[in-house]
Amino acid sequence: MTPVAIYLAKLFLCSGILYGYYHIALRNNKFHHWNRFYLIGITVLSIILPLINIPITGKSEQSQLLYYTANMFTATGTPTIHPAPSAINLSSILLAIYIIVAFILLTRLIFSLSKLLRLVKRSKIFDIPPYHLVENEIIRTPFSFFSYIFWDTTPIDSLKGQQILRHELVHIQEKHSSDKLFMEIITSIGWLNPFFFLIKRELILIHEFLADKKAAGKEVGSYAETILQAAFQTNQFKITNNFFQSPIKRRILMLTRFHHPRFSYMRRILVLPLSAFIFCSLAFVVDNRSTHQEPTIEISTPVSTPAPVRTAIAAPAPIKTSKPYQEEVHTKVDELPTFKGGETALMNYLSKNVRYPREAQEKNQQGTVFIQFNVGKDGSLSNIKSTGNNPSTSLTAEAIRVIKAMPNWEPAKIKHQPVLAQMTLPIRFTLQEDSSPAKEKHNELFTIVTNPPQYPGGEAALAKFLSKHIKFPKAAQDAKVSATVFIDFIIDTEGNISDVKPTGVVKGYGLEEEAIRVIKEMPKWIPGKQNDRVVNVAYSLPIRFNAVL
Repeated sequence: MTPVAIYLAKLFLCSGILYGYYHIALRNNKFHHWNRFYLIGITVLSIILPLINIPITGKSEQSQLLYYTANMFTATGTPTIHPAPSAINLSSILLAIYIIVAFILLTRLIFSLSKLLRLVKRSKIFDIPPYHLVENEIIRTPFSFFSYIFWDTTPIDSLKGQQILRHELVHIQEKHSSDKLFMEIITSIGWLNPFFFLIKRELILIHEFLADKKAAGKEVGSYAETILQAAFQTNQFKITNNFFQSPIKRRILMLTRFHHPRFSYMRRILVLPLSAFIFCSLAFVVDNRSTHQEPTIEISTPVSTPAPVRTAIAAPAPIKTSKPYQEEVHTKVDELPTFKGGETALMNYLSKNVRYPREAQEKNQQGTVFIQFNVGKDGSLSNIKSTGNNPSTSLTAEAIRVIKAMPNWEPAKIKHQPVLAQMTLPIRFTLQEDSSPAKEKHNELFTIVTNPPQYPGGEAALAKFLSKHIKFPKAAQDAKVSATVFIDFIIDTEGNISDVKPTGVVKGYGLEEEAIRVIKEMPKWIPGKQNDRVVNVAYSLPIRFNAVL
C-alpha cells in the first residue's frame, strides 16, 4: 500500500471506532458539553494519529540469525520515461477528482461566508453588547454567526422572541460558530471520510441541545411549542446556528429528559482506555528485524557487477576523517577494499581468531556486532569502532580486537588509484544449543566455516544471475529510492536454499519482496564445509538497489 492509502485507512479506522463508541455509549445523553468536546477531539485525533509513527524494538524471532557476509550485488534502476499521452494514470485521475471535489466544497463554503458578509453590509445593525443585532426583511428565520444575531420579523419583546434570543445568545457565548466553521473546513478537505460528516451532524445537534437547555429554563412546554411551530422553516446558511434546527424529535426528547442514564461517568471514562488502545495500535510500529537506524551494513569483499560504480558502504555523503589535512573517506569506489586472499581467507581468519567471551557465554549473550573501519591507501586499518546497537560490550570488544589484529587489506581504488575507503564488517556471535551428537551433526548451523558456500560458477555467475533476474520495483523507481537490502537464508548440506527472509530496517517499496523472489529462484549452491565436512551454513546476501536520479 502507498503511504497515502495507509494514512487514509488509519484515518477511517480511527474516526470510525471513536464515532462508533459515541453512537453506542454517549449519544442522546445529558452530558452535552462532554459530547461537544469529544466530537471535536476525535476529529483532531483522527487526523493527527495516523501521522504518528513511533518505532519500538522487539525481539527477533530468529534463533540463529546468520551473518555470514556475502558479496554485494548492486541493482541499478533507470527511470521510466513515459510519453505524454500515457503520463495520466489512475492515481493521477483519482488525485485530480479529490482535488476538484475539495475545491468545489471549499468554494461553496467561501461563497456562504461572502453571502453572509454582503447581508451584514445591506442590513441595519444594532450594537447590543455582547452581540450585534442584524435586521433585514429578507431574513426568514433567526440565526447567529459568531457575535452577530440575524433577526426576522418576530417581535423581540414577545415570549417567543425572548426564547429565541436566549437560544442564539448561548451559541454566541459558547462560540459554537467556531466549531461549525472548523467542521465545514474538515468535511470540505476530508470529504472522502463519511465519519467526518456524521460527526459534524452530531456536533450541530449538540449545539442545539446546549442552547435549548439554557434558553428553555423552566418553561420547557412553551419552548417546545415554539420549536414545533417553526419546525418546517428553511435554513438560509449551512454554517450558521439556526434556531429552527432539525431533527425536532431529538431536541424535544433532550428537553424533556430529566434523569441521567446509568453509568454515565463510566461511559465517559471508558473513552480513555479506548483512545489509548487506538493510539498504541496505530502509532507504535514494532521492528522485529534490526535495531539499526540507517541501512549502512555493507559487505566485506568485492564483487564484479554490471554497474560501472560499486558501493563500499551505503552512506548519504562522503565522510571526512579527523586527519589535519582532512583526507576524504570515499564511500563510492570503482574497486572495493578486500581482505588479502579473498572471502575464504577472511572467513578462515575470523574462525581461527574470534573467541567467544566467557562473560557473554555466562550471560547467554549473542547477536551481530557491526564494526566500521577505514582501509587506507596502504591497506592499513584505522578508525576502528562499532556502529549501530550492538548486543553486548564484551562481544563488541572481541570483534574490535580481532579486526585490529588483522593484516593489511588490499586498498580500494578509483581509476586504478588507491584511496581511503570506509567498510562495515558484521560478525555474528551465536551460542549453540545442547543436543544429542546425532541431532547436532544433522541440524547444527554454522555462521563461519573454513570453506564458505558458493554459487555455481562463482561470484561472477552470481552477479550475472542477479543482474538478469532482478526487476527494479516500480514503486521504488518512481520514488527514486536507493537502498541496500540484506536477505538471510540457509544453505543446507545439499546446497538447497531455505528460510529466506529479510533482515535489518525495512526499506519498503517492494525491494525486500523482489530480493526474496529472486533468491528463491536460485539453483542449488555448492554447500559450505567445516574442516572438510559438509555443513549447514547461515548466509546473508546484500543487494544494492540504485535508482538513477
